[in-house]
Amino acid sequence: MADAAAPHTVPRAGLRSPAFKLALIVLLTILMAVPLFFIQLALDEREGRAGEATQDIASGWGGTQTVTGPMLFVPYDVTSAEVVNGTQVWTTHRLTAVVMPKQLDIDAAADTGMRWRGIFGVPVYRSGLKMHAKFDRATIASFHPDSAKIHWNEAFVSVAVSDVRGLVGNVTLQVNGHNAAFQPGLGVQYSETGGIHAPLDLNAGSGDLDLNVAISLRGSRELSLSPLGEQTTAHIASAWPDPSFFGAFLPSDRRIDTKGFDAHWSVPYLARGFGQILSSDSLGKVFSMNFGVRFYQSVDFYQLVQRSLKYAVMFVGLAFLVFFIVELVAGTRLHAAHYAMIGAAQVLFYLLLLSFAEHLGFGIAYLLAMGGTIVMTCLYASSVLKSRLRAVILFAILSLLYSLLYVILIQEDYAMLVGSLLIFGALGTTMFVTRRLDWHQIMPVTPAV
Repeated sequence: MADAAAPHTVPRAGLRSPAFKLALIVLLTILMAVPLFFIQLALDEREGRAGEATQDIASGWGGTQTVTGPMLFVPYDVTSAEVVNGTQVWTTHRLTAVVMPKQLDIDAAADTGMRWRGIFGVPVYRSGLKMHAKFDRATIASFHPDSAKIHWNEAFVSVAVSDVRGLVGNVTLQVNGHNAAFQPGLGVQYSETGGIHAPLDLNAGSGDLDLNVAISLRGSRELSLSPLGEQTTAHIASAWPDPSFFGAFLPSDRRIDTKGFDAHWSVPYLARGFGQILSSDSLGKVFSMNFGVRFYQSVDFYQLVQRSLKYAVMFVGLAFLVFFIVELVAGTRLHAAHYAMIGAAQVLFYLLLLSFAEHLGFGIAYLLAMGGTIVMTCLYASSVLKSRLRAVILFAILSLLYSLLYVILIQEDYAMLVGSLLIFGALGTTMFVTRRLDWHQIMPVTPAV
C-alpha cells in the first residue's frame, strides 16, 4: 500500500519567513503611533506654553487691537400710548441713535518689534492713528421720529478700542477746530468692546460736524479698523516685512518689500453692509465688517511640526518598506529588533524637529533633524546589511523621502498632490525592483486540503 502523501512543506516557513516579516513590519508601523502620540502631547504642551506667553505679553503691552470710530451717539425720547386695564397710559422710552460719518479717513503707522517670554516671542507694535470724520448735519437731524424729543446737549462721540490697556500717550480730539477731552468708557452699555467717549453739545453749532482724532496705541499681532464712513479710506504702513491682510476687505493697493509694507483701503457705502443710522442695540453690525493686517511670523513652526506629525506613520511605514525591499533583493536577513531600531530613529526625528525649531526656526531645525536621523540610520544599516553601497543607496532614498516631506509641509496647497505622487512612486518603485522575484518561493501559499 502506497504511503500517504506527505504534507506540503512551506519553504522558509514560520517566524523567519518573509510573509511573517511583512506582517511584523505592519505591526511595528502601527506600534510606532504610540511614541508619536506622546510627541503630539509634548507639542500640545509647548503650544500651550507659547499661548500663555502670548497672553502674558498681551496683558501688559496690549492684545490684538480693533479700532472702531468715531461714532456719534444722540439720545432721544419717544412717547407712546399703551392701554393698561382699559386705561390709556403714556410711556416714555429713552433710545439712542448711532450716526455714522459721511466721510472717514484713517491713517495708521505701526512701529513693530518683538517681545519675549523665555524662548517664546510675540510681534508687538506701537501705532499712531489719525482719524478724520465728517458728519453731515442733514443726516444727524433726520434720524429721529417727528414726535421724538432730542437731547442734543447729551450727544457724545465714541471710539471703540478692543483693548483699552494699550492706549498710551495723548489721545486728542478736535471738534470743528476746537479741542475736546475724551473720557473713559464707550458711553453706552455694550459688553463686546471697550473704548473712549467725549460729550458734545450739538446745540452749539448748525453746520457739519468735523472731527479729528489722534490715538497712540500699543498692541500685538493684529491691527484692524472698521469702515464706518459712507466713504471710508484707510492707510496702514509699517516696517514689518511679512504682513498678512485679513477681514471683510482686502487692500485696494499695497506694496510689500524687505523695508516693510504700505497698504491702502477704499470701502464704499454699498459694500459696507449697514446703514448710516443704527440703534445702539445694533452695534454688532458695525464690528462684523472689520479689516486690517496681521503681523505675521513667516514660519509658524508649531503649525508645521503639527502638520509633519500627520504624515509620520506614513513615513515610518515607507522607511520600513525601503529596508524590507533591500532585504528581499539583497538576500540579507534583518531581525525584528533591527526594524524596531530603524522605526525608533524615524520617530525620534519629530522630537528633534520640535526641540530644534523652538530655538533655531523650522528650516534649520528640519535640516538638522533630517541629517542626524538619516546619518544615524544609514550608519546602522551599513553595519547590519554589511554593505557600504547599500547604505549609500539608503541614504539617497531617505534623503529624497525627507525632502519630499519638507515640500509637503511648506507648500500646503500642493500637499495632497505631492503626497499622492509620493505613494504612487513608492508603489511603482517597489513593483519595479521586485519584478523578477519569485513570490511563490519567497511567500509560498499552502494549498487547500
